[in-house]
Amino acid sequence: MIRFLIKGWNAIANIGVSPDLEFVEKKKTQVTNLVVAFGLPLFLYFSIINFLDTRYLLASFNFTLFVGGILILITQFRQKLQLARFIIVIASTVIFTAQCLLFRNGNELLLLINIIVAIIYYTEKKFIFVITLINVLCFFWIRYDAAYNLPLFDTVSNGRILFNVSTALISFVIALQYFKFEQLAAQRAIQQKNAELEALNKTKEKLFSIIAHDLRSPIGQLKSTLDLVNREFISKEEFHELSHHFTKQIDQLQDNMNNLLTWSQSQLNGIVTKPEAVKASDIIQEVIDLLKQQWQSKELEIEFEPFEEMVWIDPDHFKVVIRNLLSNAIKFSKKKHSIAINHSINNKELSISIRDTGMGMPKEQLALLFTSDEIKSTHGTDKERGTGLGLKLCKEFLDKNKGEIWAISEVDMGSTFFITIPLYK
Repeated sequence: MIRFLIKGWNAIANIGVSPDLEFVEKKKTQVTNLVVAFGLPLFLYFSIINFLDTRYLLASFNFTLFVGGILILITQFRQKLQLARFIIVIASTVIFTAQCLLFRNGNELLLLINIIVAIIYYTEKKFIFVITLINVLCFFWIRYDAAYNLPLFDTVSNGRILFNVSTALISFVIALQYFKFEQLAAQRAIQQKNAELEALNKTKEKLFSIIAHDLRSPIGQLKSTLDLVNREFISKEEFHELSHHFTKQIDQLQDNMNNLLTWSQSQLNGIVTKPEAVKASDIIQEVIDLLKQQWQSKELEIEFEPFEEMVWIDPDHFKVVIRNLLSNAIKFSKKKHSIAINHSINNKELSISIRDTGMGMPKEQLALLFTSDEIKSTHGTDKERGTGLGLKLCKEFLDKNKGEIWAISEVDMGSTFFITIPLYK
């Protein structure tokens, strides 16, 4: 029942609200819808009561307000928002003034509220001044007429006057509180966005620092060595002996640049998935061959048995995930150790594990591995450096492809990373 009421409340509040509407205009429209919708049953009720009391003219005023309220909601629905607000301000001034002069029903206080509504609705100073002047003049006209003249028709009871004024004030307070609540919610959202932007800027600064260092170091060393070759301070044979060191550094730099470019694209354009039926074994073997230079240089052994299962995933995302996990396993493995890649099937999902027997990590680091927003790069067993983006990309890509990732680890014993991805049906 509560859920139904909330849905109804939101449906009424968002009549005529479009996604491209500015925040303030959106809130003005929502407040208008709620106040008008709140007044409709009251206008209809008093139309019937006054008609039964043979107050036909007052009943016609109330029914006019009822019909006018419906027309305003229709106007809002057609997104003629300014016209709807103009009708509210002008029609309420005319009808409230007429009711007060003819029946003394206490609605002159609503003319003062009408001024506040006009100030909220509009920014044009001249229009606000005109509306304010008209409503103030009508208010004093009603008070003057009440002091010196008798009403043309029988006055309504004091209870009815109190009810009219109370209802109007309550609806006005509710509308203002709703407007204030929405503004505070928007302010909190803006503050949260600012915090996220600040964190993102810090992340970018750290990334640029890491990348600048990683670019400068191998390029600087390569340039210095080439200068020595050109000046014949070292022979080409000696340079050839150093080339394997430069190859290793450039391979690391390429991995880091790939991660950085992939992460930058995901931040700028969002992560768009294009899942398809993929033979997971083929991509894993492709990544193993791609990183062959890295694992062979550490004299590692890759244990992997191909399999036939097909998965439903974006192939580019899957390749990034496997590349990062295997690259990390190589990075943190000790020389002449092994890396095992295994798979299993469970509940229409394919599970893949990549296990190394390297450095491992403490429980504190493991607990923050996929939850911390901080980007932290750790040196490998052979002083390899990274950007700290690899596992972030794995988590984001698997989330988008309805997969999961987790890890177990023990210091000096190694780590095992697990991923699950949907099988192709």
